[in-house]
Amino acid sequence: MTNIAAVVFDFGGVLDVPEDRESWLAQRDHLAAGVGMTGEGFWHYLFRSDAWERAKRGQITEEAFWADRLMPLGMHSEAQRRAFVARLMAGRGVHPAMRALLERLQARYTLALLSNTAVRNMADWLAESFDLTVFDEVISSADVGLAKPEEAIYRLLLERLRLPPETVLFIDDLARNTTAADALGIQTIIFESPEVLVSVLQAHGMLDDGRL
Repeated sequence: MTNIAAVVFDFGGVLDVPEDRESWLAQRDHLAAGVGMTGEGFWHYLFRSDAWERAKRGQITEEAFWADRLMPLGMHSEAQRRAFVARLMAGRGVHPAMRALLERLQARYTLALLSNTAVRNMADWLAESFDLTVFDEVISSADVGLAKPEEAIYRLLLERLRLPPETVLFIDDLARNTTAADALGIQTIIFESPEVLVSVLQAHGMLDDGRL
C-alpha cells in the first residue's frame, strides 16, 4: 500500500458504527420482534428493498423511504415513524475512534467520503449532525443518482479527486463495494473494526505518529 494520496471512507458501517455494538443489536432485535421479524430479517426488509434502491439514488426522499417500509407495519403517522427510527438508530453515530483516526489522517492525505445514502447535501448534514468537516470531497449516492458498486460512481470519485486510481485508498465494510473499486485499480481495505483498521494502516506506514 504505497503512494497513497487520498483516503476514501464509507459512512454507514465504517464511520457510523455503534460504540456498544451488542447493545445496539439487542435494541434492533427488540424493535424487530415488535413487528414480527428477527433483527437481521428486519434489516434486510429495510435495506434490501426496491424502496431503498430508489432512495439511495435520490429517486424518493428519505421520508418517503421510511413511509414505504414502516406504514405496512402499522406506523401510519409521520410522528410514529420518526420516533421509531430514532429508537432504531439510537447509539449509532461517528465512532470516537474513527473520528480520531480521521484527524490523524487529515494532515497527510486528502480525505473523501463515498456513501450509499438517502441523505441529500451530505457535507452539510455531517457538519450539522456530527460536527464533522474533515472531508475534502463528499459524494452521496442520493445527490449524484449513482450507487456503489456501480462503476460510474467510482469514476466520478476519481474525477472529483483528480487522482489516478492507484493513489486512492477506499475503505468499505462490504466486499462487493471494495471489489468494484479494485477492478478500477483503486486500493482497498474491507473494514472490520476501528481497532483493526488502525492496526492495518499503522502496518502500512500510514500513521507515523507513533500512536496505535
